[in-house]
Amino acid sequence: MSWHRNGFPFTLGLSRTRGRKETRVHDDTAILKKCLVEFCLERVMRFEDFGKAETSSLEDLFAMLSGAMSEALERFDAALLAEKPEGWRVKDRRPRSLLTEFGMVSFTRRIYIDEYGDRRTYLDELLSLCPKKRVSPGAWNALGLFGAETAYGRAAMTLFRHCPDGVSATTTMAVLRETGDLLEEEASRRREDLFGRGLAPQGARRAGEIFVEADSTFIPLARRKDKSVEIKALCAYEGKHAAGKDRKERDGCVHHALAGDAERFWQEGVAAIGERYSLDALERCFAGTDGEAWCFGLPEYLKGPEIVHKLDPWHVNRAIKRAYPEAEDSSPLFGLLKEGDIGTLIEVLALRLETGYGNAKKTRELLTYIRNNKEAIEAEAPSMGTMEGTNAHLYAARMKVWGGAWSKEGASDMARIRAAIFSGETLPHPRRKQDFRNEDRKRRERLRERLLYGFKHEMVRCDGKGYEPPRGHLMPFSTRQTTIAMFDPLH
Repeated sequence: MSWHRNGFPFTLGLSRTRGRKETRVHDDTAILKKCLVEFCLERVMRFEDFGKAETSSLEDLFAMLSGAMSEALERFDAALLAEKPEGWRVKDRRPRSLLTEFGMVSFTRRIYIDEYGDRRTYLDELLSLCPKKRVSPGAWNALGLFGAETAYGRAAMTLFRHCPDGVSATTTMAVLRETGDLLEEEASRRREDLFGRGLAPQGARRAGEIFVEADSTFIPLARRKDKSVEIKALCAYEGKHAAGKDRKERDGCVHHALAGDAERFWQEGVAAIGERYSLDALERCFAGTDGEAWCFGLPEYLKGPEIVHKLDPWHVNRAIKRAYPEAEDSSPLFGLLKEGDIGTLIEVLALRLETGYGNAKKTRELLTYIRNNKEAIEAEAPSMGTMEGTNAHLYAARMKVWGGAWSKEGASDMARIRAAIFSGETLPHPRRKQDFRNEDRKRRERLRERLLYGFKHEMVRCDGKGYEPPRGHLMPFSTRQTTIAMFDPLH
């Protein structure tokens, strides 16, 4: 069977061809199952304790699986030797170790010199194994998932609890940080495509209306007492459906979060929404906010659909309760708010401010808040009000516990990771770059041209004055001797 992976054609005897039809040889799992039954039975009979038998079976199976993977990689590398590209030669063999989800996998693979004199690792390139990475792609993703839910040291211990090898909390943190950087690079690429190049993302879901809620939460900063970093977050969804008694869940959630300025947040957020929802199909977008100025920036970046801003009722209720904690003072205000009579509510607050009823400072702040957001409070929109719970469960639940503190970059990376996980995305892992650096690529192109056109010597490219006769250097003789030598060579 012939494959083309990363530009390399190679053939392995894994199929049978009959005319034009190709039938793949499937693995016979019956033999494997029989061996596993005997494997587990021996441990059950030996320990007569299911807990011990279970742990022993898993640890021994992991050890055998790591050994089997090591041998499989070396056999695959041997098969690649017969199918190496033309012009390649084997330089030597070198060992490598990868920490996988089932333990350490150590193997030896061949190092090649290609037709241009570059050092190539055929096996690593085909399997997209990054150089100088000790953690395998599977273990990398697992560390990302575990580290996004619990402390770094605890995440590493949980993942490798049945393996003799493991990683430290610092390594786990580095994995999470690099994963966050990869998500940031992808978000920047989407942002540049949409707002820089005008390439709209191809979202599969077509919805006429969506809901976009935005809010922020503050995370304590490390080594800076009483300081915090703001995590801006949004959640876009198509609607809600009943998921039990008095409980509803959102459909098609897209989460996005970062620590940064509003322009970058909204551009990346709109691009993320476009990856899930077709922007061309949108006719109306209900935006739920808490009244912060940056939350009203969506219309600047989401062009086309009608944007209806609706102030989150929870924030209005909290503002009233903060100004008038007593029920007898706040009940009339809540009544006007429920009836939607915002004009009368503003008049009542202005009258209370003039007559000195209640705390003047808090009343003035509440009055200003109601006046500035009057249109958003009165707007007709379906029920939303889910962003406070989203911030609490997605970001605060991980980043505001254990007495921990964060750097601004670390907090932004963790927010991006948790937003990607709860959006149903697969966390990225480092991939091997298949292209060469610019200087290497140019050198290879010159060599390719020389081989293609048969030049044995490279032509020197320069900017000169054309042909000039050869000159002799007669120093330290005088300039007069130079002139005489031109007319009398025997001088």
